[in-house]
Amino acid sequence: MPRNQNPDSSPTDTIPEGATPKPRSFGANHFHLVGRMTDAGTLRQTPTGKSVLHFSIAVTAGGATTFLDLVAWERAGETLAQRGGKGRELYVEGRIATRTREIEGQRVKQVDLVVESFQVLGRRQEPQAQGAA
Repeated sequence: MPRNQNPDSSPTDTIPEGATPKPRSFGANHFHLVGRMTDAGTLRQTPTGKSVLHFSIAVTAGGATTFLDLVAWERAGETLAQRGGKGRELYVEGRIATRTREIEGQRVKQVDLVVESFQVLGRRQEPQAQGAA
């Protein structure tokens, strides 16, 4: 461990504004993404009172853009609903979870990208003016 680093602090606690965070670890069930939110998401309450935010991000790599749906529970979801929004750049860490749902009488397996931590990296991306010279 580097000198002067609190053993209880996470790497995202020490990242300067605007810097690209370094992943904590690579595991078999862990993801790290940098992308822009495509919308503000939908914050809902479960019947048991837990907050859950469903939102999407656009991740661009090698010139190709992939759109991914993510789920953030409780405090992470509430904070993202407040600080996020369309065009907001995020660094997101999380895990992959599967669940089975019933849709129109059919059992369907669904894969969720569950947010465990995140960092807002920059300002919202402003739309480009059309016809600017």
